[in-house]
Amino acid sequence: MSVEHRRHARTTVEIAAEVTVGHETVAAATQNVSEGGAALTLDLRLDEGMKLGLLLILTQDGIEDPDREPFECTATVAWVRPSGAQFLAGVAFVDPSPTQRSRLREFLAATR
Repeated sequence: MSVEHRRHARTTVEIAAEVTVGHETVAAATQNVSEGGAALTLDLRLDEGMKLGLLLILTQDGIEDPDREPFECTATVAWVRPSGAQFLAGVAFVDPSPTQRSRLREFLAATR
């Protein structure tokens, strides 16, 4: 039996995301999100350690909330593994602004 020692609790939630690497932006979806990072499903293979732009479309009851701004920050790829025809990637958020951090915290509290 393994014990996970995570700094932030994960919340299982599937929301739309966009990943930007260089000049390429691809659609992704989350499997789970925490205050420190997210697990993503996407068609693009990422490399561990790479930095990317990340945008999470925050929802309310599974529907995009027009009154809620997306969460946007830089992230670092912590791990990658194949998943069928797609890839799973764990990303760690890199210094989100206090406003972004607050936006994410409110979203996570509402989904629990």
